[in-house]
Amino acid sequence: MKKGLLLWLFVAMSVLQTFAQTRTITGKVTDTKDGSPLPGVSVIVKGTSKGTVTSADGSYKIEAASSDALIFSFIGYVNQEKAVGSAANISVALGTDNKQLNEVVVTALGVSKEKKSLGYSVQKIGADELINSNEHNVIQALASKAAGVQVIGSGGTPGASTKIIIRGNATFNLDNQPLIVIDGVPIDNSTNSTSARNYPYNSNLQGVNNSNRALDINPDDIASVTVLKGPAAAALYGANAASGAIIYTTKRGRAGATRVTYSFNAGWDKVNKLPEEQKIYSQGAPGTTPVYQPGATPYSWGPAVSSISGARIYDNTKEFFKTATNFTHDVSVTGGNENTSFRLSLNRVDQNGIIPTTDLQRTTVRINADSKISERLTMAVSASYVLTEGTKAQNGSNITGVMLPLMRAPISWNLADYKNEDGSSKNYFAGYDNPYWSLYNNPYRDKTDRFYGNLNTTFKILDWLSLTNRTGVDMYTQFSKQIFAIGSNAVSDYLGQIEENTLTSRDIYSDLILSGHKTFADKLDVTANLGGNVFQQQSQNDYAKGTQLSIPNYYNLNNASTLYADNSTSIKRTSALYYDLEFGYKNQFFLTTTGRNEWSSTFGQSKNNFFYPSVSGSWVFSEVIPANNVITYGKVRAAIAAGGKSPSVYSTNTVYTSPSFADGFTDGNSFPFKGQNGMSLSNTLGNKGLKPERSVEKEFGLDFKLFSRVNVELTYYNKTSSDILVYRPIAGSSGFQYILDNAGKMQNKGIEVLASADVLKVKDFTWNVQVNFARNKNTVLALAEGVTENSVESAFASIGSYAIVGQPYGALYGSKWVRNDAGQLVIGANGLPSIAAASGNLGNPFPDWTGGARTTFTYKNFSLSALLDVRHGGKIWNGTYARMNNLGRTKESGDRERKYIIEGVVLGADGKYTPNTTEVTAQQYFRTYKGDGPGAAVENSVEDGSWVRLRELNLGYKYNFAKSSPIKSVELTLSGRNLWLHTKYKGVDPETSLTGAGSNLTGFDYFNNPGTKTYAVGVRVGF
Repeated sequence: MKKGLLLWLFVAMSVLQTFAQTRTITGKVTDTKDGSPLPGVSVIVKGTSKGTVTSADGSYKIEAASSDALIFSFIGYVNQEKAVGSAANISVALGTDNKQLNEVVVTALGVSKEKKSLGYSVQKIGADELINSNEHNVIQALASKAAGVQVIGSGGTPGASTKIIIRGNATFNLDNQPLIVIDGVPIDNSTNSTSARNYPYNSNLQGVNNSNRALDINPDDIASVTVLKGPAAAALYGANAASGAIIYTTKRGRAGATRVTYSFNAGWDKVNKLPEEQKIYSQGAPGTTPVYQPGATPYSWGPAVSSISGARIYDNTKEFFKTATNFTHDVSVTGGNENTSFRLSLNRVDQNGIIPTTDLQRTTVRINADSKISERLTMAVSASYVLTEGTKAQNGSNITGVMLPLMRAPISWNLADYKNEDGSSKNYFAGYDNPYWSLYNNPYRDKTDRFYGNLNTTFKILDWLSLTNRTGVDMYTQFSKQIFAIGSNAVSDYLGQIEENTLTSRDIYSDLILSGHKTFADKLDVTANLGGNVFQQQSQNDYAKGTQLSIPNYYNLNNASTLYADNSTSIKRTSALYYDLEFGYKNQFFLTTTGRNEWSSTFGQSKNNFFYPSVSGSWVFSEVIPANNVITYGKVRAAIAAGGKSPSVYSTNTVYTSPSFADGFTDGNSFPFKGQNGMSLSNTLGNKGLKPERSVEKEFGLDFKLFSRVNVELTYYNKTSSDILVYRPIAGSSGFQYILDNAGKMQNKGIEVLASADVLKVKDFTWNVQVNFARNKNTVLALAEGVTENSVESAFASIGSYAIVGQPYGALYGSKWVRNDAGQLVIGANGLPSIAAASGNLGNPFPDWTGGARTTFTYKNFSLSALLDVRHGGKIWNGTYARMNNLGRTKESGDRERKYIIEGVVLGADGKYTPNTTEVTAQQYFRTYKGDGPGAAVENSVEDGSWVRLRELNLGYKYNFAKSSPIKSVELTLSGRNLWLHTKYKGVDPETSLTGAGSNLTGFDYFNNPGTKTYAVGVRVGF
């Protein structure tokens, strides 16, 4: 990896030193009406993806050559094109246009296009929106900023993963997340876990919140983000495009004098929500008479603490979580001349978690260099080296974790007194590790060395024809180590354990594109791209485990009496030919067609290549409307396209596996067993006829602008995913149980609304409002013959997540209460309901609709912005709260000095139902009816996960110094994240995920780590 870094740095330096000179162009963009500066104006070097946006005072800097031209575009304003020539300063005044709306966006393959020419929906997000989010993860930073994009965080611990879904789920078992692309090259966004291959359960249900690898991207290096929402926008990516794509464009160098920018941000994190606890009753097992039983039981059904001599109340949760800090330093240097420019940046993140001992450190070095070698040849190089490391806390269904023993702890026990004289765990119940003791003695640490970058070379064959080669590499090594000390409950014999995992990944990507642009008779514009692509993904995973440690506190595999190891390797190769052909007539009618034929090593041998086409068009109808002040711009658009998902590597093969047996409670038995190895054929038969999953989407939209200040985009889409891979049962006489087959079908359809308005705009003051809304309806249409349900992943015995025909994907299915035909609870003679014989649908974990609203005020150099985030619907299994009710730990279970009557009906001897009047004790009510105790159904623990939150609040001030000053500008910010949350959900912040981004499970909360809110201050200085 170090050799690769040195090679790329050598290339970058060669570009800077050898190639011909370029220069920096500066200027200011204003409004022709009143001369006020226009922030956010897009400035693009014509015919390239190189660009920038104007700052709050309307100023910009960009690298360009004398032969280049600059395109200035802004929503609702006339597009302007200026030849660079010998000018060093190009300032323009833009006027509103009643006919056109010329915004430039980066699309698939890194190609910049005018937004009005697109027949499909895309959304652009600026760099400031990422930075002001106070998120270190560029995926989490997108929350509530784009219509149809759902962002799901997994917890408030440093480095915890974030999942992103666009326009619903498109597959049952493969990854439902979009492709992540940086400067035209896809990168790895995997979420990798540490787990032995012979572990018989879903490792995502416990362990730590692992990181998704987009965490390695530095937000300060990003210039803009484009969200390609469907196959029409992302069809050129072929078998990776069914779930859309997120296109990140990085900041480039600027010609002119060398500029240095330094920024510092300090943040303080606190827990933003926890389940409410009772603060009255002590430790004690359930029974008719409360008995104080310190250190003997996990229950809190004992007597009131105030009635026990010498006992006191401990607020364990308040004392456990701390105010965490995070500090970010970023310095960038830009410079260049007429033909060459560069940007070099260094970024450092140091974050501590709200959970003691947890942390994250990330160091990023990045260089971008651009050079015009000659009038026909240009080159650009980008390279990033990232070192990410941290300490994570155990999570979920985990007796050595944090939340499970913490939220179950009786208030009469002091958790902070966490160890005995011999150093062993001291806890209220011997079956759990004390969370303090576990954090200090059972650490999980990981470290990732990563290098990614690309080299882009363009040769202008003719004035209208060019050839581009873009080659990129993304490689990293992730090492993780989990320690369980001697005495920990994590190991059944209490003799300790060491787990080490090393994952090495390398992706190589290369495009060769022939591009041409011609205008005929000043009316017909034709743009064509014809290209080919090769792509290889290679990984190796080495895992080792040692148990029965001999020497305490010596965590080396040599100290283990029993050793286990496994490894896996995978290689996937694809190649493709594609085209992108666009016609524009009179700057009013636009038609685009694309196609990609792809070959993949994961496709079946009977058909190893598939074609993915798209057709889209738009009509700017405002071009034919007489000039007016009401409808100042209007466009209709439509698109149809196909995208796909490749089968996982080696899915076509019948493979050997190590047999294992488990009882649901212990880790079970597997080979190697007592020194004897054993392998057997998998119970799944390989399928040589596998095809990629295929998604076909139809999209229709209307964009318009009213009164030159209100922008609206309306979109309707209907996406059908077919040939979805399903494990289909086959006759046992074949020697197998299943075969993986292309048999499933699923539909997503919905609407998206984007709106923005300049509510008020005077000389020194503006008020802008932006709103997004999305509603998606997902339905499973078909499974394999003989299959009535498809488990998304293994979950819990009482509740799971399934794909069932006629229901939304991922529907929560679990035990329910018996009800009569009128839907009323049927109560037994004991005053309690009974569990129904069959499990049932408990709700859709995905929201009915989502929305976001941002309001921004600017006055001279001051700005104030607030982002409101709304989620309506989406069920969550609150297993945490159900267990706390069972144990007598919730606030509501503190109301126990009375009897309860459960609302329902009783079936009489005459066959008629009458209202229930039978009383039950508080223990029966909270343990069985409201909890997960004996005879309980999981139905009552599924809650509504809706919320309204203040996602972001930012106050900023920027001061610009005189041109003669060495300090060019100083910007100060005060900001907050998740400062206010309104929800009826009784657990932690409902933006939570037990299994994280590496899983398709959604809506599970079983002692998940809590979310956070952040207060931050920042300063940015330009030299």
